[in-house]
Amino acid sequence: MNKIVIIDDHQLFLHGLKLTLENNNNQVWVFANPADALINIEQLQPDLILMDLCMPEMDGICLLDELTKRQILSPVIVLSACEEYKNVLIALQKGAMGFIPKSYLPQEMLDALQDVLMGNVFIPKAIEEQLNSMVLQARKNKERYRLSGRQSQILKLIHSGKTNREIAELLSISQDTVKFHQRGLYQALDVSGASSRSKAVDKAIQIGLLETF
Repeated sequence: MNKIVIIDDHQLFLHGLKLTLENNNNQVWVFANPADALINIEQLQPDLILMDLCMPEMDGICLLDELTKRQILSPVIVLSACEEYKNVLIALQKGAMGFIPKSYLPQEMLDALQDVLMGNVFIPKAIEEQLNSMVLQARKNKERYRLSGRQSQILKLIHSGKTNREIAELLSISQDTVKFHQRGLYQALDVSGASSRSKAVDKAIQIGLLETF
């Protein structure tokens, strides 16, 4: 009997999945709130964690970060109805062991769970091809929009909402030096104008640079 935790804010799906898993000889705990799940997971020590990516209080990416921070080693499978796979790719890069579309049939899902419980990574073939294509494109973009190490650091700090003063303090450089590297960053990404900071972040996200540092 496997111990499985499900984290999803959609109650109908949550309890329908719980019933399916229990009918297949699993012990199941369900949580609609990721914060509640985090409080209980360390004690439960599940064999598997199933979680939605899109949740209002804490999304799946942040939840994965929290699980890593707490050194919770249970394998995680991402569940999602979304057909935009950028966040799925990020989740896999952060250690998720699989992705199951919510459109899967119950038996397909059970087979996928068993695959992960055996230590394998599960990704549907068609989706795996799309993810590989995204990784390849991100690599090409990184080569095309080549940034220096310092420019990359500053881009990440801009993305996290830091001001030039805060960036200077964190990197132990002057604000003038920050502005110098910013000019190079904006030139490399081909953005300009009063909103260059936000344009740089938007473009970096769009072409996959922020996920590949």
